[in-house]
Amino acid sequence: MKIRITLLMAVVVMLGMSSCEKYNQIDNSSTVKTPYVLFIGGYNGTLHKTNESLYFNTWFPTDNSCIRQVVVADTNIMYLKHNFYTSRDNGLSFPISNDHALDFIDEFYKYYYPNSALYDKSAKKVYLCTKTGLEVSTDLGYTFTAETDWDVTNTAMPPAKPPTSITQLDNGTLFLMYDSSLHFYKAPGASWKNMLADNVNDLPRDTTWYFSHSHDTLIAIDFFGKYGVQYSTNNGADWAAVPGIPKRHKLLFGNQAFGTEAFYVGIDSGGLYRMNATNFSSTSAGIPWYAKVSYVEGKRVVYRTDVARYYQFCATDHGLYISETNGLDWKLTRSGTYSTLR
Repeated sequence: MKIRITLLMAVVVMLGMSSCEKYNQIDNSSTVKTPYVLFIGGYNGTLHKTNESLYFNTWFPTDNSCIRQVVVADTNIMYLKHNFYTSRDNGLSFPISNDHALDFIDEFYKYYYPNSALYDKSAKKVYLCTKTGLEVSTDLGYTFTAETDWDVTNTAMPPAKPPTSITQLDNGTLFLMYDSSLHFYKAPGASWKNMLADNVNDLPRDTTWYFSHSHDTLIAIDFFGKYGVQYSTNNGADWAAVPGIPKRHKLLFGNQAFGTEAFYVGIDSGGLYRMNATNFSSTSAGIPWYAKVSYVEGKRVVYRTDVARYYQFCATDHGLYISETNGLDWKLTRSGTYSTLR
């Protein structure tokens, strides 16, 4: 009898040890140590937040007012629709901080100029292009006033019309676009200065441009697609075209995604393109050809093994797409109509 009891106890202990080993097994290569935060704005007005692209927190219901841009300044979260809204309580509330932002180019089709707001992290200032000119916030987007830091020695001051866009190079220099013949720049610690376009290699003037950048290269994009994309390596004094972009559709955005050297341009019903050295090539595999390609954003995940992995996300009006191949191909991760990412 004692022998039988002893054997039973030994079996129970062995089963317990076996079950514990199986329960505690952890795959460190797939366990996230440092997640990302991705904000997704919708053409129908929704705003989502995710940390792993599986579960999405929805902050706003549909109101059919397209979210054009999401800005994060320290712990403040901001978004731009018809007005500019700022949250200082991690998204619990979003009071209006500016009620005269730029109008939509086309309200019905939800067309808008991108890059009309920017956070200058080094100066802790939020800039916003409005109907009455450039405005600035020194309290991380909570209140705005007209920008007054202009170099009085300029031969041309800001005109009485709205600027289209603002961007910042990696070296900290800011650039503000009014039109093809007039834009301003602001070096770190200096005032805004006018850069008159009067050289041989100017931007064509019979269209509407907006600014973007790739590292320390200034990039101008023709929204209507007639002249495609041009770049400048001398602060906008001279421009050169980058071939490869189809010149028959609106160019909805242009940006360099985090974690990659690639500069992406999205086209209305024309696909996604990536700039490689001196030309553009299509990188739309997996994205419907008829989609409005609205934005690309990169995110980094660090696992428990300290291995870092980069993902790219692409917002379109036919869903949110993800790439694990540095943008070479894409797969749908969430259905919907998405207009911007952050």
